[in-house]
Amino acid sequence: MQSEFQPLEPSNLVPLSGQVDGFEGLLHRMTNRIRQSLELPEILNATVAEIQAFLRTDRVKVYRFYDDESGEVVAEAIQDQQLPSLIGHSFPAEDIPPEARELFLKARQRSIVDVERGQIGLSPLGEDAGDLNGDIRFRPVDPCHVEYLTAMGVRSSLVVPILDRDRLWGLLVSHHSKPRCITEQELQVVQLVADQVSVAIAQSNLLSQARLKAAQEATINQITTLLHASPDIQLRAALEQVITALQGCGGRIYLAPQTLQQSPQLVTCGSQPALPESWKLRDANGNRRKPGQTPLHFFPIEQHPYWQTWLEMEDAVDPDAGIWAISDLYQAVMPSDLAVALLATEVRGLLIGRLQYRQQVLGYLTVFRNEVDIERVWAGRRDRNDPRHLRPRQSFETWRELKRNQAQPWSDADISLVRALSNHIAVALHQVSLYQQVQALNSDLRRDIQKRRQAEIKISTLNAQLEQRVLERTTELQRANAELMREIAERERALVERQQAQASLARLSHQNELILNSAGEGIYGLDLQGKITFANPAAARMLGYEVSELIGQWMHTLLNHAGFDGTPYLLSENPIYATLRDGTLQSRSEDLFQRRDGSRFPVEYVSTPIHEQDSIVGAVVIFKDITDRQIVEQMKDEFISIVSHELRTPLTSIRSTLGLLASGWLRSYPDKSQRMLEIAFSNTNRLVRLISDILDVERIKFGKVMMEKKTCNAADLMVQSVDAMRAMADKAGITLSLTPASATLWADPDRIIQTLTNLLSNAIKFSPPGSTVWLTAEIRNQEATLLIPQTQEGSKALTEARNNSTHAAAMGNFDRRQEPEAGSQQANHSTPTTHYPPNPAPLAACILFSIKDQGIGIPEDKLETIFDRFQQVDTSNSRSRGGSGLGLTICRGIVQQHGGRIWVESQLGQGSTFYVALPLGEHCESHSS
Repeated sequence: MQSEFQPLEPSNLVPLSGQVDGFEGLLHRMTNRIRQSLELPEILNATVAEIQAFLRTDRVKVYRFYDDESGEVVAEAIQDQQLPSLIGHSFPAEDIPPEARELFLKARQRSIVDVERGQIGLSPLGEDAGDLNGDIRFRPVDPCHVEYLTAMGVRSSLVVPILDRDRLWGLLVSHHSKPRCITEQELQVVQLVADQVSVAIAQSNLLSQARLKAAQEATINQITTLLHASPDIQLRAALEQVITALQGCGGRIYLAPQTLQQSPQLVTCGSQPALPESWKLRDANGNRRKPGQTPLHFFPIEQHPYWQTWLEMEDAVDPDAGIWAISDLYQAVMPSDLAVALLATEVRGLLIGRLQYRQQVLGYLTVFRNEVDIERVWAGRRDRNDPRHLRPRQSFETWRELKRNQAQPWSDADISLVRALSNHIAVALHQVSLYQQVQALNSDLRRDIQKRRQAEIKISTLNAQLEQRVLERTTELQRANAELMREIAERERALVERQQAQASLARLSHQNELILNSAGEGIYGLDLQGKITFANPAAARMLGYEVSELIGQWMHTLLNHAGFDGTPYLLSENPIYATLRDGTLQSRSEDLFQRRDGSRFPVEYVSTPIHEQDSIVGAVVIFKDITDRQIVEQMKDEFISIVSHELRTPLTSIRSTLGLLASGWLRSYPDKSQRMLEIAFSNTNRLVRLISDILDVERIKFGKVMMEKKTCNAADLMVQSVDAMRAMADKAGITLSLTPASATLWADPDRIIQTLTNLLSNAIKFSPPGSTVWLTAEIRNQEATLLIPQTQEGSKALTEARNNSTHAAAMGNFDRRQEPEAGSQQANHSTPTTHYPPNPAPLAACILFSIKDQGIGIPEDKLETIFDRFQQVDTSNSRSRGGSGLGLTICRGIVQQHGGRIWVESQLGQGSTFYVALPLGEHCESHSS
């Protein structure tokens, strides 16, 4: 087979001008499209547009396969109408042979056809492709294939399969009316785009499933509300909701009698079948009706034994739940009389759910669905004289096929919904039955009590009437006196208010003008036509105009008012125009206004109507920019969520321990009791440390921590730090190695010791027993940016915790990430990754502390975030070691307030080294000031 192919000539590998530079841009745009939108039609339209612009061919389309192996063009991009549009047109399954679809699926074969040369190039990507994997090999094309493409006006084509997991979803096809060469590089780019489309299809499937589940849950909640709204169950309203949700033409709920005294109940809605005439001649047991016996047409169909017999013979889709789904009555095995009765009412499908509570059958829920007409647009009329499709089609002219009276199949979602609703209705019916029984018992009890209290009620009624008469008379006198006093006070107050209003009218007019001009919120007025009549300076400033430029402008066009999702309001839907039209007060938040430069910003506004003599003469709109507020609220929510999670874990453990102690269960297990107390005590200490760390972070953030700086010796601080951590190191089996350096620092010794002990504590926690933790220091007197130089093995890892620009930015925005510079190279896994901080400030005459361990190391993707709040290398492992995620944040704040810098160098699996650089002597004092 391989000998039939000819390798692609190098002379043919000539890409179009400018395409090579656009490869990365095309893939970047497609990736952004998929990330920004989950709507598959939008992504497919963008895909064909991008591929058409990239390849510069006449037509690019996306062809989707259906379950019957036919297909439809669901997206298309055409250049200058060189080829006719095929969007929405269907193609029969015979147009693409089964063996071709199998190659598309298993080998992921791409095909390139050159009609002019009569060649087809094949490039498989699957595991079955063998030695041809990734290469383009040409062989003579089938004449039938050439004739098919020629009839479509195509001289060259490119076909790339689109897969959805393990099935062939569709094809990405490029057609050109002239011969065109497709290079391997272009084929590779188109394949990458097709892979991105596969990702988008998977995301769209998940979105569709989520939306369907949400819609079903909403329907179930609505129907459940109707079923449990009151003691009198609203079955008809619930049935109407069920029929609407399942797109039926009618339905019924049959309630079977539970006792001999009860009669069956039937709730119907929409089209209903009539009882077959042959059934009326028999009784409820199936026997021939005797003279004088009650005719059967007074009983529901569900009560007839023929109905029960048919259900037992019909295969249920869910036998345990009792669900029968008959999509087409023509295909169902049922009594002919029943089928005729159903078809007479244009019922074509049935969905039956048994209402059963435990082992008790309460009735049946039945939904009817009628016939529909299905229209489909085909690309060319199918030749009925050629059923095997042995000759290629000669015409692709649009042909509409209309199939009348087609059955609508019941989907899995419909069956699942009926199963859930049947359970809810059965539970509601059982609850109503219990409620009625309780009501009957209560009624008898109340009747007995009522008789005993009648005598007492008569006596108390006479006494109450007398007391009521006295009370009413007293109340009337008090009310009359209070009313008189109120009228006198209101007249005096009205006189004073009128005098004050007349005196302050001129002053208020002047003050209103001053307030309007000095208000921080934007204020403007509208007439009934929606034109701006006045505006204050704040409104003009936020919109980018002068006040005089706003007067007389049409508000709807000027502001381009849009909702929070960016969709512009229609004039009839604009809330501000609703105020002008209806006189209603409108208040909105997070809507978008447009500035003069075309940019948009979120606003919060209130539009109030202006009334004059009971008529609306205009409206006043007050708005403000809420951009900063949205940012602050997002940061606050994220911080509260993290802190709540960190506090909940130790509190839960403490609560569980106290619960076991309170129950007395641990009295018989003193060893376990002691261990539980130790765990609770450890979690209490962890909780105290966490709160203390949070308070330290906030104090450092707002500058409330006073650094008591004084002259101190670096060696003494290092010795005190090591002595403080000696006990912890001995308990963990860790050796502490100290190499001090004598240097004079202008610093707060307690805070420097706190920083060094925090770093030593982290090194001990994450080091294996028997290893060593080193604390060393060295003096650097030359001007340097403290960047570690490169070695022969590769770049050394150096990542500074944050840009040392301002302390407020470093401590406030704890979730901000530093983007790597463009063009940076990926580091080798055998050596650390280099990450230089932007614009590092040089330090002259400084001491460089280093804390080195032999622990687990820090992953490359964590080097930039471990200095943020609540950031840890491995959450599960770190929590077991007692970490709160705030120690490095506090260290960073202390070092920055001393005018220094802190960073980390780490290699995964071989340990980490933290560096702290502090100025020496007088340099530190001047820098920190």
